[in-house]
Amino acid sequence: MRIKKFAVLFTVLAVGFGCFAIVNSQQTPAPTYYSHVEQIIASSCLGCHVTGGIATFSLEKPETVKRLASGIKYSVENNLMPPWPPGPESPQMLHERKLRAEDKATLLAWIAAGAPLGDVSQRPATSPIQSQPLPTPDRTVAMNEGYTPNKALSDDYRCFLLNPQLKNDTYVTGYDIVPGARKLVHHIILFTIPEDSVPMAESMDRAQDGAGWQCFGGPGVNAAGLSGGLGFWVPGADATIFPAGTGRFLKAGSQIIMQVHYNTANMSNPVVDLTKLALYFDSGEIAILPLRDQVLAAPVEVRCPGEYPATDTSNPCNRTFAIQQTMMAQIANGIHSVCRTTVDQYQTRDIGDGSAQEMNCTYTIRANGLAIGVTSHMHVRGALTKIELNPDTPKATVLLQIPHWDFNWQGEYFFKEPIEIKSDDKLRISCTYDNSGPVPGPDKKPLEPRYLTWGEGTTDEMCLGRVSFIAK
Repeated sequence: MRIKKFAVLFTVLAVGFGCFAIVNSQQTPAPTYYSHVEQIIASSCLGCHVTGGIATFSLEKPETVKRLASGIKYSVENNLMPPWPPGPESPQMLHERKLRAEDKATLLAWIAAGAPLGDVSQRPATSPIQSQPLPTPDRTVAMNEGYTPNKALSDDYRCFLLNPQLKNDTYVTGYDIVPGARKLVHHIILFTIPEDSVPMAESMDRAQDGAGWQCFGGPGVNAAGLSGGLGFWVPGADATIFPAGTGRFLKAGSQIIMQVHYNTANMSNPVVDLTKLALYFDSGEIAILPLRDQVLAAPVEVRCPGEYPATDTSNPCNRTFAIQQTMMAQIANGIHSVCRTTVDQYQTRDIGDGSAQEMNCTYTIRANGLAIGVTSHMHVRGALTKIELNPDTPKATVLLQIPHWDFNWQGEYFFKEPIEIKSDDKLRISCTYDNSGPVPGPDKKPLEPRYLTWGEGTTDEMCLGRVSFIAK
């Protein structure tokens, strides 16, 4: 008898819940592309997925979004898109490329419903149907002529002199670097030079055939680079607009040396590059504070798994072999002097399987200020990186944490709220490398483990960072 009562009760509840589900589905129809999805795609995807953008395909057409629904589902569920490298320990940043929980739920519900487009009349009046364009640049400069990277050099460093025609002192409030041969460009650094250094740069340019001049290791001219320089471009970087009220100061007559690092592994046929630089200047509407920089670098001593081949200098897993390949012994050894470390302490430590080899260095801040931005840079063996303020103390603050390093997605990040820094505070940069097995190289072929030290080549490594701040 009790069993029969429970059966009746279960039936009533099942029917009740079924009716609720029917009523609920009638009250909350499935989202359509035009009612909900379009505005999510526009705000979170079209920064890259547009015609001519950095992504390999466009999401500007509704039919394309519908066709790629299953791929979008996978990317959303696995937090792959939109790519946002800073991890949860990082402070909130401006212009974060993150999907809100409700946006994820909407996308997944839309896909589960069969990705209906709906009616265009369902589009909200405020729907951002296209990505917000950048303001019109105040000045655009480019190489005087196209340059074909030298295939004989696996890493071709070329410098080009750009004249922004600065008649007056000014502040640059943002920039946008647009590589012409994007598949070959490894990175770009913008060095600024004063007017009295321009003749030397022009002389170096004239001394070599073709556009620009070879400049492995630096432009060969007195210039401000990562410390006090204008900026840089790396794969995945968008246009950089400095926080409101800040800028980089340039004196009248200053020019820009654009150092482009081409990796030619993917160049089967000659390719002409014509990279452009767009500049945004101070409008004069608000006071501008000059941006200053603290450059951070740590030693790079990444070993192969297993016993170190100390006596075999022809072995790729020997440090001497690595130094001969990079030709940057002075920098590789000099960073140890700055960081008060030794090669021996890295070569004798236990690295396990070689998948988590951490390097770090701590610097002292010399003046009070407000930190407003941060960046970090490694190459293809990088696994994770972190920049901390006052590490190992009760007031420790993470300025940047990237838990899953991806060489193809790098950038400069600006804090949503400035972070106070004081004289004698400490800044530590940490880089961790995975050298346990093969990784894909620039040409997609596997790179076997070898000893890695500081080098500018794509298949070498770096541990480099920068904190941008304004003085107080």
